[in-house]
Amino acid sequence: MRTLIKNATLVLPDRLLERGWLLIEADKIVGLGESNTCPTQEGPQLDAKGDFLLPGLIDLHCDAIEKLVEPRPGVQFDLHVALHEVDRRLAGCGITTEFHALSLDDNEFGVRSVNFVHDFAQAIKSEHDNLVRHEVHARLELTSQIGFETVSRLIAGKEVRLASLMNHTPGQGQYTTEELFRTYIKRTIHRSDAEIDALLAMKKSQEAEIPRRIESITQQARAAGIALATHDDDTAEKVEQWPALGITIVEFPTTMEAARRASELGLAVCMGAPNVLRGKSSGGNLSAIQAIQAGVCDVLCSDYYPSAMLTATFKLASHQLMSLPQAVQMVSLRPAQAVGLGAELGSLEIGKVADLIVVRLERHPKVRRVFVSGRERLVHS
Repeated sequence: MRTLIKNATLVLPDRLLERGWLLIEADKIVGLGESNTCPTQEGPQLDAKGDFLLPGLIDLHCDAIEKLVEPRPGVQFDLHVALHEVDRRLAGCGITTEFHALSLDDNEFGVRSVNFVHDFAQAIKSEHDNLVRHEVHARLELTSQIGFETVSRLIAGKEVRLASLMNHTPGQGQYTTEELFRTYIKRTIHRSDAEIDALLAMKKSQEAEIPRRIESITQQARAAGIALATHDDDTAEKVEQWPALGITIVEFPTTMEAARRASELGLAVCMGAPNVLRGKSSGGNLSAIQAIQAGVCDVLCSDYYPSAMLTATFKLASHQLMSLPQAVQMVSLRPAQAVGLGAELGSLEIGKVADLIVVRLERHPKVRRVFVSGRERLVHS
């Protein structure tokens, strides 16, 4: 079946094409152009009425599913119910490919456990009526032996498309002091001082294993063709070890020094879209706006707030920090390239998969229609 979208402002990788058209056949983009070249079409047609036509957004990191499964500490809901809800939410936000960031760290943080990650990986395989594409982003806490073993199994079973390495031991990275770590744990999961003491002791006892786990996991991921990221890098020295290990993405660098060095080494630097909207990091670390202005941010992800991606994209353009095509690349083509999907997804180009969103710019950008693999999956008036 062929579907024609016409009278749209196409956001191409390098320019805007006003009053343009795009033709879908089966699951692919088979044509696009200016209005005077628009083909005749007897089949389905959509008049976009001047609205923007963007590639579907690709989100490399979002842990929102965890809050839908466990909205309050100790209060858990059925995983399939949560997946159904997050699927609709993502579609409404224009996200057509989601990498769910699932942590493995010895049950430190509520649902962040081996069983949850395994069950989620199975759930996205068994759900056949999802609106958008769901992938697993396995986040390995390097002080976790159980997490290490689980990520190894997930990689061997090709149940993940992206794996990231984290070390939340206080004194570096996100938690520069032990007090910051304690405050976060108390605020988010309400652990006692004694429980936090035990957690810190466990982390410190595992620090000697971190280099071996990094070497092993990166080797396994490279062999399986799975993309690799690191998390919360804070120094240039730390970043410099990653290219030789096959790591291509640096998530949420906490300092300009780390972000700049990652950019110099050709690594994709990923920052949070909520950071762009709020104008600051929730943890008091590097500002995404400052990283963008310095030219050392390549990718935006939703982190924990899916609707931030599209809104941040249009904010960057409206505040003249970059053109709209450049901003759209940060949430579509560049994340696709970072995980090895750039030949298939991420831009309005002939031959690519037809993941598309129609967006009307009112007070805020509003997603009117969503196409995934050429199928219209969501319609808003």
